[in-house]
Amino acid sequence: MLNVVLIVPDDREKTWRDFREIADAAGKLGVKVRLVRHRRMEQLALLPLWFQPTISMALSGRTDRKLLPGRFLSGRRISKIEEYRALAEADAPVPKWTEIKPDTKLDPAEWGPYVIEKPSTGWLGAHVRARKTARVKYAHPSSYPEGHLGTMGPMIVQEFVYTGEWPVSYRVVSVFGDVVLCFRLTTRRGMPLRSRWGFDEGGVAIVSNTKEMEVVLDADPEMIAVATRTHKTAFPDVPMLNFDLGRDVETGRIFIFECHPFMPQWPFSSNLAMGVQAANAIRFESQFDAMQGIGRAIARKAAEVL
Repeated sequence: MLNVVLIVPDDREKTWRDFREIADAAGKLGVKVRLVRHRRMEQLALLPLWFQPTISMALSGRTDRKLLPGRFLSGRRISKIEEYRALAEADAPVPKWTEIKPDTKLDPAEWGPYVIEKPSTGWLGAHVRARKTARVKYAHPSSYPEGHLGTMGPMIVQEFVYTGEWPVSYRVVSVFGDVVLCFRLTTRRGMPLRSRWGFDEGGVAIVSNTKEMEVVLDADPEMIAVATRTHKTAFPDVPMLNFDLGRDVETGRIFIFECHPFMPQWPFSSNLAMGVQAANAIRFESQFDAMQGIGRAIARKAAEVL
């Protein structure tokens, strides 16, 4: 029997229920899963596995090695710059981007009249804004106010993707390339962006991931196909990715905005996840019978590695 140790990322009752279901699903496929928090006293119980082929995994949360020898698959704490480079090497459909450096000068004829400026160490759309391309220029980190994410790493610009009058994106969660959740986010606040470059009207929202967002379970086959392919090619040993994708409404092209190789929270039971589900009367794990799917993905990966 194959041995897998799963790091449970938190003590929430819902998280433990999820991981027990994952363990049961993998067990039906010949994988013995042991659940443990990242605590030394709990890991002492794993000592009988010391000389047995075992793979350890942290689906979300910790990135450092655990007690047992052997492989430990976990997320990767990297900046957006490193993430985009990895995606580009995998030929993934990311919007054109560049780091803003002291000598950066962007040509509107190449980039369009507006671009998206954002920090390379961002979270939940903070400090993301549309800028006139000709006005993009380098700012020293010390020039940003306290709390601005530009003080923590370089700023970047990204080609603008027009997803419609209101910003729309998809969140696709995959485990070793198997999609276990896919939902659509839409924000309707401020002024609608009635044309691709209609920012002059002001008050236009460009981020779909906000407190006012509407979330609908939507298993879009094109989004799922892009996420599946990209996970397997760009980050094959990162257990879980949380993709943010969008479709340009004029060209139909799909782009990956981010894939979050490291997520500190379990996406099915965090406070944010539970709040989103309650506000939109949906249940994430019902879409693809997620915990069963995660168990199958873990069993497949264990068979490949061990």
